[in-house]
Amino acid sequence: MRDSSSLRNPLVPVILAGGSGTRLWPVSRSAFPKHLTELTGTGSMLQQTALRLRSLAAPERLVVVSAAGQATLVRRQLNALDAAATGHIQLEPTPRNTAAAVALAAFEALSAFGEDAILFVCPSDHLILAPERLFEAVDAGLPFAAAGRIITFGITPSRPDTGFGYIAAGESVDGAPGVRVVKRFVEKPPLAEAERMLAEGGHYWNSGMFLMGARTLIDELEAFEPEIASRAATAYEAGKKAAGEIPLGLFRDIPSMPVDKAVMERSQRVLVVPCDPRWSDVGSWQALWEIMDKDDRNNVIAGDAIIENGNNNLVKSEHRLVALAGVSDLAVIETADAILIADKANSEAVKAVVGRLAKDNRSQVDVHAREMRPWGSFVVLQRAPGVMVREVLIDDGASLDLQRHPGRTENWTIVEGCARTELDGRTVELGPAESMSVGRNVPHRLANAGHGPLRLIEVQTGEELGEIGTIRIETRT
Repeated sequence: MRDSSSLRNPLVPVILAGGSGTRLWPVSRSAFPKHLTELTGTGSMLQQTALRLRSLAAPERLVVVSAAGQATLVRRQLNALDAAATGHIQLEPTPRNTAAAVALAAFEALSAFGEDAILFVCPSDHLILAPERLFEAVDAGLPFAAAGRIITFGITPSRPDTGFGYIAAGESVDGAPGVRVVKRFVEKPPLAEAERMLAEGGHYWNSGMFLMGARTLIDELEAFEPEIASRAATAYEAGKKAAGEIPLGLFRDIPSMPVDKAVMERSQRVLVVPCDPRWSDVGSWQALWEIMDKDDRNNVIAGDAIIENGNNNLVKSEHRLVALAGVSDLAVIETADAILIADKANSEAVKAVVGRLAKDNRSQVDVHAREMRPWGSFVVLQRAPGVMVREVLIDDGASLDLQRHPGRTENWTIVEGCARTELDGRTVELGPAESMSVGRNVPHRLANAGHGPLRLIEVQTGEELGEIGTIRIETRT
C-alpha cells in the first residue's frame, strides 16, 4: 500500500456499483451483474476496485453506492476484503442514474468526514491494469479539487471507438502541465468523427471517473439541477433516520439523469487530466478479449478449454471442458446453466439474446445456478416432482436461521468441514460423510462450526421445495 501524503488526507473514494452488463451474459445477470463477477484476475471487479482504492485512502473512508437488491452480495464481497470497507454503503431502492448516486455519496461524505471531503468517484466495473499511472493523475488533480475545481480523467484513446464519449482538451493550466482545460464534451460520435478526433489529437475517452469536493458537487447540482439536489438530500436524511433504508417513494422522486449531463457538461469548473492507466470498461466480450493475455494465435482461454486450428477466440469455461475446432473470432462462454456461442464483436446480438430470454421469463436472465445468500450459497443439482437435491456451501462462522418446514423433509450429508446442527432443541456436530434427517415441522438450524467452508448435500422431499414454505422462528437472547 502506498503511503498517503497529507494532500490525500481528505480523499474519500466512491464506488458506483450499479448496472446490469447484459452484453456479458451469461456470466453477468440482473441479480449478479458485471461488477460482482470474477472476469479477470482474482476477485470480482468490485473487489479489485476496492483493493485498488486502498492505495489512496484507508478502507474506512470508502463510500459505496449500490442497488438495494445487491446489498447482501456487495457487503459479503467487501467484508471478505476488510470489514471497515462496509461502513458507508448507500443503497438505492430503485435506479435513478449517476447524478442521484453521486449526490448520495457526497451527502454521506460530508456527514461522515466533514466539509473538506474530496470525492474520487469510480465505477465498480472498470479494469485498470496500470493503477500507478492513475494514482499519479489523482495526485496532479488533488490541489485543484481542493480549490473547488472538478477533475475528469481522460483516457488516451487507442482506436476510433464509437462506444465512448470524448473530452476535447484545451490548453494546459499554468504551473501544472499535466492538467488541461476542458473545451467540450463530445457524445458518442459516428466513426468518421471518432477517426478525425483521433488523428487531430487532444481528445480523450471519458472514463467516468471524477475528483471533486463533496461540497463542490452539491453546489453545482444546486445551481444546475436544484430538484435533484433537494430531493436527494431529503431521501438521504430519511435514510439516515431509518437505519440506512431510503424510502422508495422519496428516492423515486429524484429526477433520473447522468452526472455528466447534470453537472460535468455545464460546469465552468471542470478540468481534465489525461492519462493512460491501461483502462477498459469491459463492456463486451470483445473488450475483455482485447485486454487479456493471448496465445500465439491470439486466443484467450480461461478455464478448461482447448482450441485447435482457430484464431482470435475467447473461451471462458467454469465447469466443463470446452473444445473449439477450426473456428475463429468467437466468444464461447460456459456456465453451470447456460452456454453462449457468439461472434465476439457483436455485443448487440448478445444483448438481443438476453432480451428474448427476459421476454420468455427465463430464470437464466436474473440468477445463476449457484444462488448467493448472506450465509453462503447453494446450487440445485437435480429437481423433479417431490424431490430436490442441492449442494450447500456455508461460509466460515456463518449460520442459517432457526426454522421449520411444514411441507417437506430434509436430509443433510456433510462433504467438507464441520457442521453444528440444532434439531428440536438438541445440538449435534457432524463431520464429513455423516448425515442427519429433519422431519416435517421440526425446528432446526445449521451452522458452520469449523474453520473454512462447510459443504454439504441436501436432499429435500415433499410438496414445498426450496425456500418456499419456510417458517423462521424468532429467538431471544
